[in-house]
Amino acid sequence: MNAIRAKLARDSGWTLVEAIIAVVVMAIMVLGLTIVLLAFREQLDRSWAVRVMDQYGNDVIEEVSHDLRNAIDVSVSNGAGNTDRINVKYLDPIRHTILLTSQYRVDLRNSWITKGGVRIDPSFPPRFMGRGETYSILKFRLTPYGSTLTPNAWERADGFARDPKFLDAAWEIRFRLLYTRQAIDPGEKNWTCEKEYYNRVYMRNKNLIVQKGITD
Repeated sequence: MNAIRAKLARDSGWTLVEAIIAVVVMAIMVLGLTIVLLAFREQLDRSWAVRVMDQYGNDVIEEVSHDLRNAIDVSVSNGAGNTDRINVKYLDPIRHTILLTSQYRVDLRNSWITKGGVRIDPSFPPRFMGRGETYSILKFRLTPYGSTLTPNAWERADGFARDPKFLDAAWEIRFRLLYTRQAIDPGEKNWTCEKEYYNRVYMRNKNLIVQKGITD
């Protein structure tokens, strides 16, 4: 009986070595989980930033394209940096005898585009961003279809075969954005994402008789 009690007394707890091993294993597991969570958080932040950039890029292209489709004339002048000032003249959708004008301009310092002095999307750039996060406008250009300024070689070649009236009413809008995430903490790396949004638009009122409903 004494022998059994002595054996149970020896097996009643962990030894110091076993306790240290358990602590080390738990620390490794916590560290590994922390690394995974941080990487997942970083990926979420990047995905969110790209979605915000895509939303704004598509909004700008759609806004300009809509006005160009209904326009009867457009003029382009050089703006700040690699940008244009675009003046679009179009008929009022309700009263076709009234001529309206919208001017698109780029504010490079604040990284937004205005239409008639009003920001196209007041939520861009986001009001609350992390440290080291910035959005930049690299390009905002409106060029005639088939122009030598377009980067598309097929489009340049196709322009030679087009009727001059078509070329006079066809335009290409290009808008390029850059997102930068600067490294803040040790071990981090800078991360950037650059995307270009574009569309080709035909001014349907340029060479057509404007009738009721054509500008809707």
